[in-house]
Amino acid sequence: MPKQRFKDQQTYLWHLVKQAGWDKAVAGQNHSRFAAYLLKTFSVTHANVLNETQMRQAIATLKPYAAKAAHLAKKKLNSAVMAHVAKAGKDIKWLHQNMSQWGYGESLRELNYTQATALLMLVRKALP
Repeated sequence: MPKQRFKDQQTYLWHLVKQAGWDKAVAGQNHSRFAAYLLKTFSVTHANVLNETQMRQAIATLKPYAAKAAHLAKKKLNSAVMAHVAKAGKDIKWLHQNMSQWGYGESLRELNYTQATALLMLVRKALP
């Protein structure tokens, strides 16, 4: 059977599943948390068979989990930036001054994940 492209809602659902970490196998089991969720909630084994209402319900369920995982990943990245700065003997004032010069503003918290990743690379280059 030929593979079909995901529809937009299916692609978004899978993005949320990956972001929330529900695609990884449950410890001691051979299934993922998402597979267990589908089976328990909808009595299906694959998201392709969900109708539109079920798809919206699955997306609504996963949104908070994905948001929390994204927030924790951002906090971890910010901690990595600060740890690298502190390890080199610099302080927050040094970081804010250089962030302004590099065009990232003065607040590490206001950066999105992609900007914070780029900033970490710059800090690593600036402070070997």
